[in-house]
Amino acid sequence: KPDQTGRAYLAPVHPYPYDVLLMSDTSDPTDQPLARTDIDNAVGELIINRPERRNSLTSDTITALHEGLDALIGDPEVKAILIRGEGGAFCAGNDLKEDRAPDHFDRWRAFHGAIYDSPKPIVGALQRFAIAGGSALALACDFLVAGDTARIDTSEVRMGMAAPINTVWLELKWGAAIAYRFALAGQPVAGPELVTLGVAVISVPDDDVLDEARAYAATLAENDAWAMTTIKRGTQHLNGIEGAQAFEDRVTAVQRVQQAVPRTN
Repeated sequence: KPDQTGRAYLAPVHPYPYDVLLMSDTSDPTDQPLARTDIDNAVGELIINRPERRNSLTSDTITALHEGLDALIGDPEVKAILIRGEGGAFCAGNDLKEDRAPDHFDRWRAFHGAIYDSPKPIVGALQRFAIAGGSALALACDFLVAGDTARIDTSEVRMGMAAPINTVWLELKWGAAIAYRFALAGQPVAGPELVTLGVAVISVPDDDVLDEARAYAATLAENDAWAMTTIKRGTQHLNGIEGAQAFEDRVTAVQRVQQAVPRTN
């Protein structure tokens, strides 16, 4: 059981602590959307709506998230986007109980391409945890508001996985040193350290994350929409990766390099 800070959920007593929790939870409501959107005062929220599964990702959930993001990008009333998980947790990564669609990774890569190419700023509300694929989603956000005990856990290295999307986001935004700190070390990084590393913009008490993230997104929404888009497009140009397809191509190239490395254990 967790203590008052929730640290029991985060202690590395097992290489995949959250996956154990997911595998023990058998509830599977079918009458709720896998993802949904809400709009309030020019801020559109994209919500992973699987709280009973710690907002883990199925192939259909990824498709629903992509469709929701496209809808918010296309809505002229929305000037900023907030990504969060329902029920007070961000995202526990891929759902280990699901039989994934053959194009599961293609869907995931395409969704990240759409995030990269979004003309509107994206804020992430990091509550409790973002693990493996969930960490990639947190790292993809332009701005991250984190809880003081919330963690980004790029745990793929502990599972013998290469994490190409995490690797691309980390190197693109923060460089090799930060990429190694997350993806190569494979240890959870909490809210205050996320701020120190420049990965999160602020770390707040856990109960305040959603309110602070909404306030941050609302402040962004007061900016000029055209100016925000031009700044993002200019940054893409400087990165040498312009558009969703170029981002997807970068992920594919990294994946091919990683797959070419022979296993030694």
